Amino acid sequence: QVPEEVVVLGGGIVACELAQFLSRVGSRVTLLQRSEYILREFPEKASVCVRKKFEDEGIIVNTGVSIKELAQIDQESIRVDYLHQGNSKSHKTRFLFHALGRKPVTDELNLQMLGVELEKSGHFKTNSFQQTSIPHIYAAGDCAGPHEIVHIAIRQGETAASHALGQSPAALSYDHLLGVVFTDPQVATVGLLPMELEKRGIEFLSADYPFDDHGKSILMEAKHGYVEVHAEKKTGVVLGAECVGKDAGELIHA
Repeated sequence: QVPEEVVVLGGGIVACELAQFLSRVGSRVTLLQRSEYILREFPEKASVCVRKKFEDEGIIVNTGVSIKELAQIDQESIRVDYLHQGNSKSHKTRFLFHALGRKPVTDELNLQMLGVELEKSGHFKTNSFQQTSIPHIYAAGDCAGPHEIVHIAIRQGETAASHALGQSPAALSYDHLLGVVFTDPQVATVGLLPMELEKRGIEFLSADYPFDDHGKSILMEAKHGYVEVHAEKKTGVVLGAECVGKDAGELIHA
């Protein structure tokens, strides 16, 4: 049975994909996000584009939210108390989806007593061969990060095993990583995005093109979105790109 109404806590990939799915099968959806933008790991322009589509479809998106309390009212209802734009608000719901992120349970392993170092996020610090700060101890998958994706976890495990057996695997690099968010419009990225380029101090130029001025997009009623490419200023070498729109996950391969 489709829930009549749902509150989604979080504004990351899983939260956004599920929120739109539930909305399209008939639920009234309210999404509460802690930061000022949904999909905050992606460029702000992409976030704004997806949010506009969500709101056009009737999804209530509240950002800049601070959750104060989740209270069980009875066997069927939960009350969400939160601050939004300086105002205290409460929302009673029968269905709550918690998507505020995950943290690896690494503390319980007590490996820090051996000298294994952790990131602030709780992930193990590893090099490009998945070695921790103690070289004969390896970490791979979600406990190592930086991307909690099954395909990356498999590659990390293969690299760690190969290196531990004395072979010479290629060092892992995520500079050309491709990713897709399966919302509508889809959000697809490849390579380094502006936030990472700025963090590394790389001078770059960007060029974009909106889909609302594109004939085929207009005919397909898929006007939410754009393509943007980022290149090194000095050499013109393409360093990354993003695409927001219908079938963006396919277009990004081009």
